[in-house]
Amino acid sequence: MVTTVQSTDLRRKIRNILARVKEDKEPIIIRTYNVPQAVLIPYEEFQAYQDWQTQRQKRAAWLDELQAIAEEVSSRASLSDQEVDDLITEAVQETRTS
Repeated sequence: MVTTVQSTDLRRKIRNILARVKEDKEPIIIRTYNVPQAVLIPYEEFQAYQDWQTQRQKRAAWLDELQAIAEEVSSRASLSDQEVDDLITEAVQETRTS
């Protein structure tokens, strides 16, 4: 169950509210003038969220890289035989000079 607390009540009952979050694993929405401002969640849930965000960013970067590779492959698929031969010759020359 999610509980909602006004910010003025939070100031008066901070220890009690933190105990509920920590011990009961109960998220608590903090409101000011009935407008949600923040959510208190157990620290472990916050860590899990941070880990999820990191993994999500890594996956997005990986997908971007795959898309770039797919676009490169797609653009090269329409090369003529002469263009392919030229690219191979260029690659061989670069390899020899390295």
